[in-house]
Amino acid sequence: MTPPPKEVNGLLMLIAGPTGTGKTTLCRRLVAAHREVERIVTCTTRAKREDEQHGVDYYFLSNAEFDEALANDEFLEWAQVHTSRYGTKKSAVFNKLDRNVDLVVNVDVQGARAYRQAFEGHSTMRGRLVAVFIMPPDMETIYDRLLTRGQDSKEQIERRMRTALYEVEQWTQQDYCIVTGTKEEDYIRLESIWRAEKCRVSRLRLAVATADSRLPFQ
Repeated sequence: MTPPPKEVNGLLMLIAGPTGTGKTTLCRRLVAAHREVERIVTCTTRAKREDEQHGVDYYFLSNAEFDEALANDEFLEWAQVHTSRYGTKKSAVFNKLDRNVDLVVNVDVQGARAYRQAFEGHSTMRGRLVAVFIMPPDMETIYDRLLTRGQDSKEQIERRMRTALYEVEQWTQQDYCIVTGTKEEDYIRLESIWRAEKCRVSRLRLAVATADSRLPFQ
């Protein structure tokens, strides 16, 4: 009998969905509750908000720095979102997954698609990505949250709402969908998905195969 492995391959939990659905809060809470989970810090060219820290919330890059990283093929994925660019460096993902660290990141649906393509094209990373879509109960909820947040102008809110209308149609492209309720309900569902995925037999079998491939011939 082959026993389950003691250590499971690192898993990336990708949290997608429209703005204002609490993706960032969910990611931070999962990391705070489980020391074996780390949040991917992505890069952006947008201006740093007053309560944000470089290297903690994002790596805030100038357009010139972003262009240089692109030229050096450092990004796993990147996208233009509204008037700014966002991207994830390969080193922030693959190196940690190779060490069996679990990762979590919040992205828009465009970023989620790019992650999927990158992982499918990377032979040792296939099967290590799980995408969870955070679905608002209605569009009015997003609008109210954007107003309450008080960080966007009327024009920015209207632009974000148009983007959100497109994004909610993409939920069927993900692995899981959480229709938002209370913050506690949303977190319990996300944590349950993470726990279940760590016990998935196909993932455990992959870990066994990976470990066997590292053994010398007897």
